Amino acid sequence: MQDALAPGGARVGKTEVVALDNVFGDDGADVKVPVGGTVEWVNQGRNDHDIVAVNGPEGFGVDGDAFQPGKTYDETFEEEGVFRYYCSLHGNKSGGMTGRIIVGDAEVPDEELALDADAPAEVSGRTIAVPADEPTIQKAVDAAGPGDLILVSPGTYEEAVQVPATKPYLTIRGLDRSKTILDGGFERANGVQVVKAKGVAVENLTLRNYTKNGVFWTGVVGYRGSYLTTVRNGDYGVYAFESTKGQIDHSYASGSPDAGFYIGGCQPCDAVITDVVSEWNGLGYSGTNSGGNLVIANSTWRHNRAGIVPNSGSYEPDAPQRDNTIVGNLVYDNNNGKTPAIDVAITAMGNGILIAGGEDNVIERNRVWDHDLGGIVVITYPESAEYVWKANGNKVRDNVAHDNRLGDLGIWIGTEEEGNCFSGNDYGTTSPLDLEQALPCTGTGTGDLSRGGFDVGRLATNEGKPDAVPYEDTQLPEVPPQPEMPDAASAKATAAIDVPMKIDVAAIPTPDAPADAGS
Repeated sequence: MQDALAPGGARVGKTEVVALDNVFGDDGADVKVPVGGTVEWVNQGRNDHDIVAVNGPEGFGVDGDAFQPGKTYDETFEEEGVFRYYCSLHGNKSGGMTGRIIVGDAEVPDEELALDADAPAEVSGRTIAVPADEPTIQKAVDAAGPGDLILVSPGTYEEAVQVPATKPYLTIRGLDRSKTILDGGFERANGVQVVKAKGVAVENLTLRNYTKNGVFWTGVVGYRGSYLTTVRNGDYGVYAFESTKGQIDHSYASGSPDAGFYIGGCQPCDAVITDVVSEWNGLGYSGTNSGGNLVIANSTWRHNRAGIVPNSGSYEPDAPQRDNTIVGNLVYDNNNGKTPAIDVAITAMGNGILIAGGEDNVIERNRVWDHDLGGIVVITYPESAEYVWKANGNKVRDNVAHDNRLGDLGIWIGTEEEGNCFSGNDYGTTSPLDLEQALPCTGTGTGDLSRGGFDVGRLATNEGKPDAVPYEDTQLPEVPPQPEMPDAASAKATAAIDVPMKIDVAAIPTPDAPADAGS
């Protein structure tokens, strides 16, 4: 809790609350000020936010247009009390991106929601049909109890669905993946937003044209997204933040400026991404400060600006990024300058798998080809003068990497990095030239890292890289045929309880290249 009183009780200046990408404040969002104190919110993240007052003085709050990155908002509190607020883009009243202003000597209530600690032994047999039983998906959520199945008929639903913490263990399922469509109309923020609700599964739906995300879980334990299609959403396609025990499978994402798929701000994450396709996004996958039993496997990452980009960053919790296993993926032709893109996606353009300031990641048995810069690259990430994220302990083993113009394998490091290694890869070029010889995963290195060093200058600049295309205007290819969830009409509801699925990483082979994609 921050305090706006100097020693002796004297008043000081404004009390600052920093808004990062998904949280208010570095150490929690409770702020104490005296009666008459002023709070200044500063958006230091990369995302737009708003401030929606649950209670407080008249006029308290600010909309997203006035609180974009770099902007500030002030409010003076003239009455004693506890005043709650949230960002509607990244939370709701029950959790997510929330905060409290404690004015004067007001008593702070315990606002923890009373929820069962464990999932029910069996999910409910109740099914709520939309629109037969309830006219909208949101009304079905409002009417549901723990473990219920919300079964949505084909049609276009122009709504943004909120699942609060008081609605755990729901399954929201479409009857037809390509014809059961949630459409944001470029006005609504999130297709399905799950805030602190445990065990919610979302499956067999298409979600498109949202200003933020297709599906968004935040602050949850237990989540699953299966057989999802997300197209042309303004931030991420499928997004999990500060959430653990999750699974994303058999899904497709295109047209997001940030990442098609994202898991971030969790240690350990205990999560799996498998059997997904990500194309025509700024980044195929991004995961800031995520790791700990996080597996990205058996998936295709193509035609994005950059492919798979785990990274460290000060703007989200749990830094640094570490302990991902990236295995059995097809990663190719991530040079696409016709996509929407955030700044870092423009910068990272032309790389297949890029570890930016991460630690202890394992990258093995992937097939990576046709990139203008690097195939599989490990770099130290100098985010700022204050934050320089070292790349330590990353293992690049047994991959097939060819036709990556700056180097099939590459590393750029500063000082004090340790434990990065490259062994058993099938490659044409490396940068530096003796990379595997200098940094083997077993034994003592004999190569010279000073020859043919990785040209980080080409990676670190946006010069010569195409500007972002507005996500609303991006000319995307037709969605390729995607698999339907088996027996969607009759399958029993399965909440996200026993997740993630168990994956035998050692048994995953290097995938063959598609016949129509080159190799």
